[in-house]
Amino acid sequence: MSNRGLSWTDLGEISSAWVGDIAYLGNSIVILGAGLHVHRSINYGTSWSDLGEITTGVIHAIANLGDGIATLGDYAGHVFRSINYGATWSDLGVVASGGIDSMAYLENGIAIMSDWNKHVYRSTDYGANWSDLGVIAAGWAAHSMTYLENGIVVFGGKDKHVYRSIDYGANWTDLGVIAWGWIGGISYLGNGIVVFGDYWWDVFRSTDYGATWSDLGELSTAGIYSTAYLGNGIAVFGDNANHVFRSINYGLTWVDLGVKAVDQISIITYLGKGIAVMGDDAGHVYRSTMAGTAGPLPLHFR
Repeated sequence: MSNRGLSWTDLGEISSAWVGDIAYLGNSIVILGAGLHVHRSINYGTSWSDLGEITTGVIHAIANLGDGIATLGDYAGHVFRSINYGATWSDLGVVASGGIDSMAYLENGIAIMSDWNKHVYRSTDYGANWSDLGVIAAGWAAHSMTYLENGIVVFGGKDKHVYRSIDYGANWTDLGVIAWGWIGGISYLGNGIVVFGDYWWDVFRSTDYGATWSDLGELSTAGIYSTAYLGNGIAVFGDNANHVFRSINYGLTWVDLGVKAVDQISIITYLGKGIAVMGDDAGHVYRSTMAGTAGPLPLHFR
């Protein structure tokens, strides 16, 4: 199982637009947002169907809220909601004051999201209704809203700050400037360990649920935007030079796997069963399995 995230297969151009976000909804179903279109896979990302234009603005945030419920946000400030594993979507209208750039599901029906205008929004009814908590950040939150556990949530902004909540996103503390550049994706690795990369190429790591952070130094020679935890201590980063980096010791050290995409890597998502998918700005989707191929899973892993 240690080879998960080591090899990647290019499934080709799934969309003519850049891949904004990918979310796993369970039951082998994966949702991908690119441009105004939603794409859906029912076989762990092996093949994809284009559901057509769903949104009014570019999609940049999708969240799985469990039991077939998913939400997505677009650059027009609309929230869309599905209750059937992403097969159909309802437009909840303009919810945010600006483009929605990040979403996360916590638990017990609670979800959060952020917009370009630095507001944070919160839902307590599985994304059906949203409350505006006002301006929380000094910079927009990118793909970084991440739930840890026990009510603890973190996100990072374009302002290089990390923000943290210990009450399921109801209130937030600004931890100040942590990074050298714009903070991209944040991943929780379990046991209080959190990692993120920034646009000045550095990797940062916390071992106390995001309360304090250590700079591990420069990992890449390009901005780091996407990250995912693949289980068993294995984490991956994708950068804007199309490289994938991999750690097998909970983010302490990293190995450059080289160029794995045809354009800068925008999102990496873990699906379970050793399977991960990633998207790039060329609209390509890539897939990694424990066997390092895009083929069917061995029977004992199904």
